[in-house]
Amino acid sequence: MSKIKKTALIGVVGASALTAGYYTFVKPSTQSLTTNSTPQNTKQEAQKESKKTKSTSTNTTSSLGKENVTYKDGTYTGGVTKTNVGNFQVSVDIQGGKIANVNVLLQPNEEFSQSINKTALPKYVEEAIVAQSSDIALVSGASETFEGFKGSLQDALNKAK
Repeated sequence: MSKIKKTALIGVVGASALTAGYYTFVKPSTQSLTTNSTPQNTKQEAQKESKKTKSTSTNTTSSLGKENVTYKDGTYTGGVTKTNVGNFQVSVDIQGGKIANVNVLLQPNEEFSQSINKTALPKYVEEAIVAQSSDIALVSGASETFEGFKGSLQDALNKAK
C-alpha cells in the first residue's frame, strides 16, 4: 500500500507579476492518511529523531568545514556562468580568510528573471556566507539562478584558495 502524506504550506516567499511565478516551501505534515497509527507514529518519531541527529552532525561538519577552509584576503571575481535564462557573475570579498560578502555583478535583466532573482539571490548570498562555501541550498523556482550563482561563486572561491 502506498503512503500518502499531507503537506502544509508554511510560507510564500515571493510572487511575480505573472501568474506563473509563485515560490513556496512546503513542510510535510506530521499526520498521515494511513489508518494504522501506532506503527506510523513510531516511524515518524524515528524520522524526527533521525533528522535531529542529521541536523546536529551537519552543523558540526559545517562548523569544522569553516575552521579548515581559509581563503586569501581580497576580492575575487568568478567567471561568467551561462544559463538558459542568461549569464551570472559574482565577486567574493574575503576578509580574515573568510567570505565576508558576495556581490552579484551580472544577472539576466529580463523582467521575469529579475522578479525571481530579487527573492533568490539574497538567500544565496546569505547561505554562501554562512556555509563559507558554494555548498548552498536551492530555492524552489530558481534553479537557473542557482546554477549561475553557484557556478560563478565556486570559480571565485577557487581563485581565493
